[in-house]
Amino acid sequence: MAYQAEVVVFDPIGLHARPAGQIVKFVKEGGHDVKIGPNADELVAGNSALRLMAMKVNTGSSLLVVVETDDEELGKSVVDQIQEFLKG
Repeated sequence: MAYQAEVVVFDPIGLHARPAGQIVKFVKEGGHDVKIGPNADELVAGNSALRLMAMKVNTGSSLLVVVETDDEELGKSVVDQIQEFLKG
C-alpha cells in the first residue's frame, strides 16, 4: 500500500540541486521508499538527485509524491517534509 499526495514547487528556481539534494538526503536517511513525478506514469526515485533534476520542474508545477508505506501518518509526514524543501 502507498500514501500519495501532491506537492507544489514554490522555489523561484524550480526543482534545482539544493532542494533535490535535501530530498535525497531525507529519503536516504529515513530509509523511505519514495517516488516523485509529474504524474503516476512518470515517477522517479526520490533517492536520486540526478533523476529529480532531470525532470526539469519549474516554479508553480505540481508533483505527485508516492511513499510506499502502510502508515498514513508516516506518509503524510514524508510528503509534508518534501513540500518544505520545495518552498525555496
